[in-house]
Amino acid sequence: MPQAVPTSHRPTGAAELIELFEAADIRRSSLIRVTGPSGLSALLWLCRHGFEQVGYQRAGFGPSEQPDALLVAHTCDAAALEHLLVAGPHVHDGGVLIFQCAVPISAGLVAHLLETYGYRVERRLHGVRRDLSLARRCSSPRMLKAA
Repeated sequence: MPQAVPTSHRPTGAAELIELFEAADIRRSSLIRVTGPSGLSALLWLCRHGFEQVGYQRAGFGPSEQPDALLVAHTCDAAALEHLLVAGPHVHDGGVLIFQCAVPISAGLVAHLLETYGYRVERRLHGVRRDLSLARRCSSPRMLKAA
């Protein structure tokens, strides 16, 4: 039976994001990578809020160091989310992926994509035009089991 995902309908601000990180056990000393076109802004925001080990990593380029958390700094559609899940960067088992999707994308489609690539949604914050999701990487993606 699928587990209920905690959701919130309030606007997402700095305090809510920090609370989301802390609830996911992402500390200011955690290894965090940011990816996406707005990555520089997100990286600077994290640094200004005391996060110590923050860096930018472009999807599909360079060595993948498997951080504790990956923050996707752009709104994903289903194709962009799947590309990111395939091309990386990837977090280690137990690490978290934080991303936003436009509201028209169904939560079921997002959950299915994430499950296929070894993630499960733990929390979702609903906005007017975007949903912010936090997904944890599990050790056994469905697509690897089928191979």
